[in-house]
Amino acid sequence: MNDFCAASSPAQRAALAQHQLEAIAAQEGVIHAFTCMDPAARGEDSGPLAGALIGVKDIITTADFPTHYGSPFRDNEGPRIDAWCVGEAKRLGAVILGKTVSTEIAFALPGPTVNPHDHARTPGGSSSGSAAAVAAGFVSFAIGTQTAGSTIRPASFCGVTGYKPSYGLLHLEGVQAISTTCDHLGFFTQSPRDAWFMTSATLGRAEVLQPRQPKRLLHVRMPGAVPLEDEMRARMDALARALPGVDVETVELPVPLDDFAGLQPALCFWEAARILLAPGRMRLAEGLTNLLQPYLEMDIAPYAEARRKRARYQEQFTALIAGFDAVLLPAALGVAPVGLANTGDALMSRFWTPLHVPAVTVPLWRAGGLPLAPQLLGALGADRELLQVAQWLFETNPSL
Repeated sequence: MNDFCAASSPAQRAALAQHQLEAIAAQEGVIHAFTCMDPAARGEDSGPLAGALIGVKDIITTADFPTHYGSPFRDNEGPRIDAWCVGEAKRLGAVILGKTVSTEIAFALPGPTVNPHDHARTPGGSSSGSAAAVAAGFVSFAIGTQTAGSTIRPASFCGVTGYKPSYGLLHLEGVQAISTTCDHLGFFTQSPRDAWFMTSATLGRAEVLQPRQPKRLLHVRMPGAVPLEDEMRARMDALARALPGVDVETVELPVPLDDFAGLQPALCFWEAARILLAPGRMRLAEGLTNLLQPYLEMDIAPYAEARRKRARYQEQFTALIAGFDAVLLPAALGVAPVGLANTGDALMSRFWTPLHVPAVTVPLWRAGGLPLAPQLLGALGADRELLQVAQWLFETNPSL
């Protein structure tokens, strides 16, 4: 399906929206991307996002729909107000079609959403409904979040673009806090060009992005101890050799594996325990309470050390990317796993998210009919430049 930017006239946008509503009528009963929706919802007739259908993750508050935070407890309903990102989308003309499925409080308990490419497989999490809604052709844009890998991984599993902006680029007002230093908004779209169009529109300068061929890319190869699927490892190595005119330098992962896997949880869980287990906040399933309770009782020293480590790694990343247009690495360990009880491993995003740098999934490949994708990382604040490179890679799509 064409991306939203390709629908440049009101008539083309209306036709795209009608096609999406027809797809919802035909498939939502199986995909289960939404917790609630209003197919008759309307937006403003003007604005850069006029006519765009948008889904909003169920940890983000909306005035027109209830917010239940992916919770099994129906009394966990949030205020009926628009989060900043929702209000901006409306102001720009978008149609807020409904709320998309989230795991419980964006942690581990999955919802009913299936992967549009194989209904026996997970769409990923925690932004499961947002990724699936774009992949199934239900909406042009879906808003999600990422605290570990909740945008990049489901985008890879579902074969769409997932974009996590630089920390602080977009406001989080109205988004349920999980980890104050790791939480980010995330956008799901058909292309990197669409991702930047929505982002730039919310920043007041809607821009149709032009692709830009990079001069230099840094390919971070994962060591054998990282359980990449063979197909993903082979595709990444082949991609690093298949970009004519681009100088690709390959390095081994420059981070100890313990920190690669453990830095983000050390930060996130300590912060989440104090946010989510505060008296009177909300009811949590027993499993999530049991996961977080030890961190509530933990001394601050390990958390403080994790913050010091993050500061050092942020400096190291700045030095690592200097002279390169982007960093190239897998978006996930492989294709979406079978089963809906587990949303897959966020290892490929977990370390980079607390470094606050922008990341984007570039949907390029299929393996046995299932999506498989690389991701690109950019320097902090270089979001536009990163998405230009991502759009170039998306359009080039080298044959491997």
